[in-house]
Parts: sequence; structure tokens; C-alpha cells
Amino acid sequence: MKYILLTLALLFIFPTDISAQDIGKTRLVVQQNGQALVTELRHLTLPKGEASVLLTNLPATLDPHTLQVRSRTAPRDFVLRDLSLDEDLLTPTNLLRRNLGNKVTLILPDGKTRDGRIQKEATLLSTDEAPVFLIDGAVYAGPFEAIIYPELPKGLSPRPRLTVNLKNTGPADQTIELTYIAKEISWRMDYVLAMNKAATSGTLTGWVTLQNRSGADFEKAALELLAGEPRSVPQFAPRALFAAKAMSASESMDATNAPEELFEYHLYPLKRPVTLANQQSRQVQLFDSGRLDVSRKLLGRANALPSGREADPIKERLDAIISFRNAESLGLGLPLPKGTLRAFQKDGESTHFLGEAPLERTPVGGLVEARLGQVFDITVERVAMEFEKTGKNSYKCSWELRLRNSKAKAQHIVLQELLPGKWKVHSASQKWSKPSSGVLEFAVDVPAHTGQEPYLVTYSFTTEL
Repeated sequence: MKYILLTLALLFIFPTDISAQDIGKTRLVVQQNGQALVTELRHLTLPKGEASVLLTNLPATLDPHTLQVRSRTAPRDFVLRDLSLDEDLLTPTNLLRRNLGNKVTLILPDGKTRDGRIQKEATLLSTDEAPVFLIDGAVYAGPFEAIIYPELPKGLSPRPRLTVNLKNTGPADQTIELTYIAKEISWRMDYVLAMNKAATSGTLTGWVTLQNRSGADFEKAALELLAGEPRSVPQFAPRALFAAKAMSASESMDATNAPEELFEYHLYPLKRPVTLANQQSRQVQLFDSGRLDVSRKLLGRANALPSGREADPIKERLDAIISFRNAESLGLGLPLPKGTLRAFQKDGESTHFLGEAPLERTPVGGLVEARLGQVFDITVERVAMEFEKTGKNSYKCSWELRLRNSKAKAQHIVLQELLPGKWKVHSASQKWSKPSSGVLEFAVDVPAHTGQEPYLVTYSFTTEL
């Protein structure tokens, strides 16, 4: 009887490691900045009264400042005293630190042969900067290949361990909700635009790549993607932002991929639960659009103020830019998260890669523009015809732009001349516009086969800086 009473007393003194604890439903709200809000439901058998319960299987990247624990079964009968997170993880640095002053075995080069190795017993004297050892009465701070430790120091764990100190006056079987933010869990967005041969229409597919480097596995987790940029500061976690998305008792874990608004951001729930193991990347499709109209623009952009040292024509390349409208009538109509767009073109049974470009987050109704690459068959030569300094900070300049089109059809080209200061155009061979205060723009149709005799655009201006 005395042994039974002693055992019961020890259960209340030391944390109880409930190794058979059942991790139930899990939800991840993953941000693009490399962190995720994790909500776990754990089914535990709790002792009555004051108790300490040890929770294991936590991510190594858990942020301790964001931990929240509550009972879903009997919240009024579950009184949380405090939380204690053991973050002394099993790492090479911690192994060194915990063995300071102890004897270890070093694997060293034998100094005789290229691949020869020897074992030496050593005492670890210092762990500051490079380790320092005592070997055969001499201090050694040279190279070594490995350290063999005699045993695993107590308290080191490959993952953090959470001790929950509580008072339970309710039932023994309870469901505990554990919420925290874990680092090294992220997602990125990749778009695939498949265009027709004429590059006038296409379909857009959105793929999500999930990455888990947190040190923990997540089995069949309900997963939501947060698009936006919530601010994070040291020693603080956005609990209030995520509180509205914590699981409620009656809420289903089944999700659809219809985006939802959250504060000034957007949430994209995935349709089915996702298993995301540690050190794993996984791709899932977020959406697939219907047919959308694609526009193409050939754009040249250059500084219009010469340096005064231009002896030869300056060669300028044009950028090939495609654009489409994020409209529901075109098969989209959902906010597009920031990501990378890759364009492909179908030609019969063949598919060709055209280029990739960053895609900024685009609201519904917004215009998507992507610079895929430089134009091959159309070139521009810039010739500075005049450069005169007319005052301390004023200049008079003129340019001749020689456009050559080797294609079989005329091409529409947009040239943007970047003019500094307070400028004024005095002459121009073509009609021009002023889309912004520092841009002079020409939109011209260059005839086909102008490789030998270029199509000319000339203009002159004065500016005061």
C-alpha cells in the first residue's frame, strides 16, 4: 500500500509523459514568409487536481511566445497554471556545451597516411569558437573529423517538450487545443500560363508548393494559405489576427478552395487534408482557369539624357511583355497571390517554354503584366545627334532611333524615353504621349522587312535639372 501511495505522489511531483496521447485534427494557416499558425487537438487522460503533463512531438522551430493551451471538453474545469517549454535540443553545439570538462573520443588524422585515422581520448576544455581539448597532457586546438561521446546527456531532446502545469477538476478524458506559431513552414505560388500558337489566349493554372522544415510531421492537416504580408516583430506574435480562425467545437475541418477575406489579407483553404512530413515539399493545385485573353506588348525603355561621350550607336533590346485581366468573365476572378508565372506555348503536339517573371499579388479586376524575355527579330539603335549644355543645369538634346524589323509582318512597338527634370519636346517625327512626368512615349508600327533600311524615330528636347 505504501508503494502505491508513493507512486501516486510522484505522479503529481514530476511531469507525466503521456506517450499514448492521440493527436487529432490539426489545422495549419501557412504564410509565405516562412511561418505557420498550428492548431492541434490532442486527446489526453488527465489526473485529478494539480498535475504536470508533458506534451511531446512538437516542431523544433516552435515560437514559445505564441503558445496557447485550453480545454475544449471542460474549459471551466481546466485551470492553466503555467507552461514550461524545454528547448534544450539535441544539436552538435549543445552536445559540446553539455560535455565541457568531460572525456570524449576524437577521430584524428594519423599524420602518416592520406586516409589513415586514429582515435584519441581527450578532455573537452573549451567550447568558445573552435573546441579546445587536452590530449596526453597537451592542449590541442587543431582539426578533427568527429567527436564520439560516451553517452547522451540527460535533458537533450530532438524536439521541444512542453510541460503544462494545470489544475483539473473536470473529467479525466479531455480534448486539449494547442495553438502556436512554427517557423520553417512556408508556401510559394507558381503559375503556369499555357498559350495558343498566336499567344492571344490561354489558360492559367495555379500551383502551391508547400515546404516543411520545422522538425515535425503533420498528418492529414486541414491547410489554409494566407496571402499577404502580416507584420512580425521580435518577441511578438499576431495572436489577435489568427484568433478568429481557431477551431471551434462545431466547426468542420473540411475546406473548400474558395478564397476568404481575413483582415486585409486573403485565405485560401485547400479542398482536402494534406499530410506534410518534415523535410518534405509537396505540390497541390489551387485553381485552374478557363480561357482568358492575352495581350502582347513589345517595349523599349532607355534614359534620354546623353552622357556626351556617345561615339557609336547604342544598341537597345526590346522586352516582350504579356498581360491579361484578372476577371471572372475570363475564368479567373479570385485574388492572385504573389508568385512566379511561367509561360508556355502549344504548337500542335509540342510545348515550348517562353520565359518566367515574378507576379505581384493582383486583386480581382487587376491587370497582370509579365516580362518574359527580350525580342529577337526587332532591334533599336540609338544615335545621339545633339548634346549641348545650355546652362548650369540645363541641356539641349536630340536622338535618332533606328528600328529594324526582320519579321514578315509589321510590329507594334512602344518606346519609352526617360526624361529627367523639367523637360519640353521641341520636335518629334511621330506622335508622342506623356504617361507620367518623366516618360516620353512613342507607339509606332514598324513595317516588315526593315532590316536594311531602318524605320526612323527622331525627337529633340530641352531639360532643366
